[in-house]
Amino acid sequence: MPNPNFDKLNQKIRAAGADWVAGETPLSKYYGTKSASKSLGLALTPEIAFGTLQSARSEDQISFAAAAPPPPEVDWRKQNNKNWVTPVRDQKSCGSCVAFATLASLESRLLIAHNKPGANFDLSEANLFHCGAPNSCDTGWQPELAFQHLRSNGVGLESNWPYIPRDEPCKAIPVAARIDGHNVAGTSTARKVAVGKGPVVAAMAVFGDFTAYTSGIYRHIEGGLVGYHAVCIIGYSDTQGCWIAKNSWNPRWGESGFFRIRYGECGIDTQFPFTYPTSVSLQNGVTIN
Repeated sequence: MPNPNFDKLNQKIRAAGADWVAGETPLSKYYGTKSASKSLGLALTPEIAFGTLQSARSEDQISFAAAAPPPPEVDWRKQNNKNWVTPVRDQKSCGSCVAFATLASLESRLLIAHNKPGANFDLSEANLFHCGAPNSCDTGWQPELAFQHLRSNGVGLESNWPYIPRDEPCKAIPVAARIDGHNVAGTSTARKVAVGKGPVVAAMAVFGDFTAYTSGIYRHIEGGLVGYHAVCIIGYSDTQGCWIAKNSWNPRWGESGFFRIRYGECGIDTQFPFTYPTSVSLQNGVTIN
């Protein structure tokens, strides 16, 4: 299918007072179709997430009642003038976004824990996804289940099981990293405190125009619901009123693979919780170089 008329779309964006730019991307050719859903993969709707979100908010209101306000800006690509975010990956046409977002969070938190800024530490999305959610390229997965699998089974290195965008049978590879548990954040303060300690996993609704995002602070302007998607939140800006996220649609999409999204947009912080590991560790003598 041809790309949309970007001039008209950008006119609508400006007319709505939004501050982002649409253009050709690796996924914009799917604009106006359901084909982009193959590059999503969150098997979680706001209705399913409601109970977890409400519970998290209740706990957060108690836990953070007397907490100091979080800083107004966080960006783990330049936190303390160092980059703690691993390179943007590409899930391609398999609904494995949960595995990519989860390991993006885990990789960064391992770099932070071991003081290894700038390292290209690459964990195996194939190992996590195909062993944790077999035969799920067409149906997707949930962050809660991904973190449970990481706690019970760990995950190996990309070099021991390179990612291919199709269903594959689970196979055993050496465990490189594991988590001891995970937590969820529901309120604005709890979300920002969590991001202040390292990147987290978020969920959002994806509409047609998001496939054509190239830069700026995204808000939905036009296009129907395509599906739901998991991404990795790597920062936020109260000045700009947005979350900063790492996507899994390769570096040619968005702002070199990243995007900014307005607070409250697409349910990212109103309909879904943020999920993150409580502690991370390397296994079997694996090191980060």
